[in-house]
Amino acid sequence: MLHPRLVALLLVGLLASLVPSEGHAQIEALPRPDTLQAASFGVSVAIDDSIAVVGASGATVCGKDAGAVFVYERGPGPLVTSWTLTARLVPRPCRANAFFGADVALDGSRLLVSASSEHFAGEGENAAYVFERSADGTWAQTARLTGRPDRREGLFAAGVALDGDRAAVSTSGNPEGAYSGAVYVYEYESAAKTWNRTARLTATHSLQSGSLGGDVVLDGPHLAVAASTFFERGPGSVYVFRHDPAPNRWREDAHLTGIDAFFIDLDLHGSTLLVGEDRARDDDSGAATVYTRGDSTWTRSATLRPSIPYESGSFGGAVSLHGRRALITGYDEQLGKEINIDRVVYVFRRRARGKWRERTILDLGTVHFGASLDLDGRIALIGSVPETESGIVHVTRVP
Repeated sequence: MLHPRLVALLLVGLLASLVPSEGHAQIEALPRPDTLQAASFGVSVAIDDSIAVVGASGATVCGKDAGAVFVYERGPGPLVTSWTLTARLVPRPCRANAFFGADVALDGSRLLVSASSEHFAGEGENAAYVFERSADGTWAQTARLTGRPDRREGLFAAGVALDGDRAAVSTSGNPEGAYSGAVYVYEYESAAKTWNRTARLTATHSLQSGSLGGDVVLDGPHLAVAASTFFERGPGSVYVFRHDPAPNRWREDAHLTGIDAFFIDLDLHGSTLLVGEDRARDDDSGAATVYTRGDSTWTRSATLRPSIPYESGSFGGAVSLHGRRALITGYDEQLGKEINIDRVVYVFRRRARGKWRERTILDLGTVHFGASLDLDGRIALIGSVPETESGIVHVTRVP
């Protein structure tokens, strides 16, 4: 009788042989801080060119679950293995139970960090923090963004997005469906060196299609935000807004319905939107849907599925998109078990004619791999977050 682990390795090899690939990806772990005692290292990740950031919202800094963010920079040498830890960031003021680093967004030398309590906790002192990198390489906090405490909209800073001088911060809404959430838009005024709140975007449709709030993405004139039905188990939706510079206002550009996920994960690049639907299909095997904007409307252009879908595979639990490539997290059944014991990251690439093709599967043989994703060109940043141990963040070059 074959050893179970050997059976698992044989299955992985068989699956890999069925998927077209352009060579084996070299997957390396970023150097982890020696002093970090937090199971949440890697709960959020972001990468832009030669800078990568990792959130550890459960890090004990000024108190339990205060949180921290770690900054890495790529130096000369091999593309994957030349990353060095250069900074540890904490907010001012620092407080316990802030969960700083729950979400991160990076654009060049500017970083936006969420400090947001647990999604289903009561209203708290949540905020989003802006950090800037100076010419000498040091990072400094330059702004603290907050919402409107007089509004019923759920926890502030449930999600953050950043694009140049524009930032978006979402609230969580109400998971019991009592009320919807909101997205705040901030613009940076360089003359005054201040961030101004310029818009508050809300849902225009019934709560039956989901409570707006949660994951938010921003690129150019487009902003998309999730609207989940949470425990209702029905499909939710995604709101897409577009900025009109002439009157300087945002308008709803699309309401994409039938999105089947508890936590809807999104990514946006140009006029292409990737939506994770890990509860999709009758067997909960999951899917990831690609929407593209034509002259005036958003349309479903592709539905991505794994080469071998598995029941309760939750494909689409996390997604990342950049250019013609996409990363999608899902479970990969092994050993003939009734439960999924291995989570992997699928790499897709869009061909010249617009069709998407699965290129390879990134697999470390653990259930924690792929908890967070980000993609910059061909460089992928992937977080693994165990419940009782410090997490690990891997970097790799994808085909």
